[in-house]
Amino acid sequence: MSAFRYPGGDARTICIGATGTGKTTCAAWLLAAQRFDKRPWIIVDFKRESLFDMIGIPPIQQISLTSRPPKKPGLYLVCPRPDQDDALEDWLWRVWERENTGLFVDEASLMPDKDAFRAILQQGRSKRIPTISCTQRPVDVKRALFSEASYFCVYRMQDRRDYRVVEGFVPADLSAPLPRYHWHWYDVARNRLMHMGPVPAPRDVADGLRERIPHVTTWHPFAWTGEPTGRPAMKRSA
Repeated sequence: MSAFRYPGGDARTICIGATGTGKTTCAAWLLAAQRFDKRPWIIVDFKRESLFDMIGIPPIQQISLTSRPPKKPGLYLVCPRPDQDDALEDWLWRVWERENTGLFVDEASLMPDKDAFRAILQQGRSKRIPTISCTQRPVDVKRALFSEASYFCVYRMQDRRDYRVVEGFVPADLSAPLPRYHWHWYDVARNRLMHMGPVPAPRDVADGLRERIPHVTTWHPFAWTGEPTGRPAMKRSA
């Protein structure tokens, strides 16, 4: 573990794996190492990930696609629907203009197939927009997600075509079976591939994230309890 480096404040990290492998928990574990006291981090949560419900609102602060990206450091949550591509694209451009904002994307294949996210990936270092992105299917996401990556977190995948995509950027055969919840970590700058053991359980990761988020000082009826988010199920607009 001495050679392992957490992603820094200008890194682009991609976490890859089939459903149930632990990739989202690992991505959240990497998120917990970020400096929420130095910049806002925004979770783009398409799937209504239960791990974030374990943290609660507050200390996470929920925002909408129509709001301006936050300036104040902390951890924020936006929950777009897959049919809100235009609104999400406009919001991503506002993040690009704001700069100095971290993005956590829980399923990169659902990001709009347009220009804003690509610009964030390509210019993220100069604009101080670090990203942590998750995907189940590398064949379904834009090449820039891999070509601009600083770190790769690779769990088991279902399809050999997905391995071929990732192995185009990670110089190794990644298809050999790993123990459950184990993963590969590739540090691009150091050209170093590591075999990693399981990260902490989701509840422990959520607890760690909660401890790292700056205290919410504005009054809220549940501010002292960190109540679950209580987010409604996704519904397609009529």
